[in-house]
Amino acid sequence: MRGTWFFASSKNGNLESNKNDMNSALSISKGLTLALVSATLIFGMGACKKDPVKSLPGPGEYLNSKVGSNWSYSTTGTSSSDWTVKVEDSTALYLSNTFQMYKTNTAGVISRNYYRYSKGNYSVLVLDADGATQEIVYLKDSMQTGKKWSKSIKGLGGIFKQYNYEVIETVSKTVGSKSFENVVHIRLNIPSLGYTSDAYYSPKVGLVMVDDDYASSGNAYHTEIKSFDLK
Repeated sequence: MRGTWFFASSKNGNLESNKNDMNSALSISKGLTLALVSATLIFGMGACKKDPVKSLPGPGEYLNSKVGSNWSYSTTGTSSSDWTVKVEDSTALYLSNTFQMYKTNTAGVISRNYYRYSKGNYSVLVLDADGATQEIVYLKDSMQTGKKWSKSIKGLGGIFKQYNYEVIETVSKTVGSKSFENVVHIRLNIPSLGYTSDAYYSPKVGLVMVDDDYASSGNAYHTEIKSFDLK
């Protein structure tokens, strides 16, 4: 069981089976990385080179919901696996809101997760212990360091799980051979499960890296994006 990471879903997430129970998460959205733009202006006979300019991400840029977009990930740690996520031509309605389907394939095991973006919030559908659908916001356009939000979801035995999110930082990050700008680092903590995740989201691409730590069991996982094809 993995935490709710991203646009993109956790590799073990499944709305129907409630394996997305800890997704605030998991978890897909991927896109082309933002590039630094360097402009050279010509004045008369001379040339003046200006400093690179970073483009700030616009509303909803951390979730790619275009049908056919797909991402490949590799997870190592207590167990290892390679898995893919693809945006399907299918949606689901919840409280009159439309969620896009993301299909995860892990060695032939298929799971489906549903995400949407609205008014600055990125959210995913999960099931509580009673089988009721719940919407959890796992990311916000507001990237102010220290910003926090939370939500309680009913778990097994009637115990409510508190999903606590916090914006840790916004940084440039290199994952494998790929470099990403304006990467938002989100920390999710679920005290009752002894679970913490540190997820990194890039504009247009979505989840590019995540570390999952289950202190209660001693299990830990590290996931990195390997490739992506955005439509």
